Amino acid sequence: MTSGEIRAKIRYYEGLIDEYNREKLQLEKDLDELDRLKTKVAGLQTSFGDRQALRQKNLAALAAMPQRNRIYPVYCSGMQELLTGQMFSRSYEGLSEAGQKVSGKMREVLEKIDNCESKIASARSNKAYWEARLRETLAAEAEEANA
Repeated sequence: MTSGEIRAKIRYYEGLIDEYNREKLQLEKDLDELDRLKTKVAGLQTSFGDRQALRQKNLAALAAMPQRNRIYPVYCSGMQELLTGQMFSRSYEGLSEAGQKVSGKMREVLEKIDNCESKIASARSNKAYWEARLRETLAAEAEEANA
């Protein structure tokens, strides 16, 4: 193999390394974005739960007051169902599920980053191999030229 062919192989692996590094950089940006989204979802879930807890506390204080009319118990019962019932559970669980989906996507992106790092290491190893071959070929060509 000539030194020109070996140089072409080295350039090829340099190109692969650059390509994999760009891909890895984009994946790291995606991971950061997913992390911000996960933090936002967790914050929304916490805020939602805190607001519901405050509303329940206020309702409990209201329920402890003396009943003045017939509508009052019905109102308290309805509000309690609204604050703790199926609608609240579904909303809270929906936020939990969203957080889990984001975590799953983050794991997928981390796997892709690991894959890129493996490809980079392989391409660097191949490049180093061809650089060693180039040195050997150049030394052999120089010997032939001196002979």
